[in-house]
Amino acid sequence: MTLDTDTLNRFRDQHGDPTQWCVAEFDSYITLGDITPPVPPLYSYAEMQVVAADHERSAVSQQSVANRLAADGHAVAAGIWRRGAQEAQRCAAAARFGFPHYEAFLNGW
Repeated sequence: MTLDTDTLNRFRDQHGDPTQWCVAEFDSYITLGDITPPVPPLYSYAEMQVVAADHERSAVSQQSVANRLAADGHAVAAGIWRRGAQEAQRCAAAARFGFPHYEAFLNGW
């Protein structure tokens, strides 16, 4: 069995229901868990900085639209665009911390 991110899943598939495992199977599973590399994040830190920059550009653009709408007297529409800009800024801030933090922010964890 090669050690990769699916090793623990394959072990459970091969050995069935964990409630029926013997002590040796539990020990093997725990040992595999200790030496199996963790699942890498979906996006690297550098890629998340690009995502953060995209969110920041979106926030600037949405705020610009909100300012034009407010200047033309469209307060409700301006408020909608302003909230969109604020949300984009929050997404950018979360993305700057890397994918695990960004994913938690998006899912509300």
